[in-house]
Amino acid sequence: MAKKHPFYGHTLTNDPLPQQNHPLSLRGPVVHVKAVIKRVEEDAEGAGAMHQHFLIDQIQVLDIRGADPSIVTGEAFVAIRYGDGEGLEQPIPYLAEGEPIELQGEYIDVNHAYPTVGNPGDPVIHFTHHPIGFVVYQGVRYD
Repeated sequence: MAKKHPFYGHTLTNDPLPQQNHPLSLRGPVVHVKAVIKRVEEDAEGAGAMHQHFLIDQIQVLDIRGADPSIVTGEAFVAIRYGDGEGLEQPIPYLAEGEPIELQGEYIDVNHAYPTVGNPGDPVIHFTHHPIGFVVYQGVRYD
């Protein structure tokens, strides 16, 4: 059975974080990583907006707030929201397998991630836009 956080239930954060009150938050720790794009998937609509979906591996944790870096393991599914007032204005162009990427967002570990379109249940990095997240791809920062 998944461990429950005493304040939020859904996450393994050690302490409540300010972004966790935002309606788009899944109440996870904030992670900043460098990784390699393993697989690019079809964009999909969800939660009222479009999302770019891809899988990353070779993850290097640069910083994490609210959890120990050891919870970030293996690969992770990434969902980048775009096309509405909450996410990025436009999709990130030319996402390609084998390319390096840097991003920050909320990390939902495998015990707390749930299957969605394109993700059978891998850990997830989401909320990769304002007010807490960003993406750096091919030298351009998106937030």
